[in-house]
Amino acid sequence: MDKAGKRYLVRFGSAMAAYVVTLMVAVLVVKQIGDSPWRYALMLLPVVPIVGALLAFLTFFEAMDELQKRIQLYALAFSAGGTAMFGLVYGLLETVGMPHLPWVWVFPIVVGLWGLGAIIASKRYA
Repeated sequence: MDKAGKRYLVRFGSAMAAYVVTLMVAVLVVKQIGDSPWRYALMLLPVVPIVGALLAFLTFFEAMDELQKRIQLYALAFSAGGTAMFGLVYGLLETVGMPHLPWVWVFPIVVGLWGLGAIIASKRYA
């Protein structure tokens, strides 16, 4: 792995670790403070490390060669289309009784499909 890749893994990994910690702290504190107006700010606290993860990815993206950028573009297109399809299908199923799926699940779906799209594209161009 090149220097840019290692730097990305450290920055992204650190941001995701901070996300997990801030999310756990926010959830625990919000349960303790009840209906305080501070609960809104506390639940937004985990967004800060996610911004760090995004910036780490964008910095890494700038360092990629054209093939890697093409793979990421395919992965992004796969993720966008897959998330849209999932939203449509699940939304239709909710109208006939499936349980409501909270919005917080959209981000993991996007990221998971992005990863799957990157695997597919990597195999295609390998």
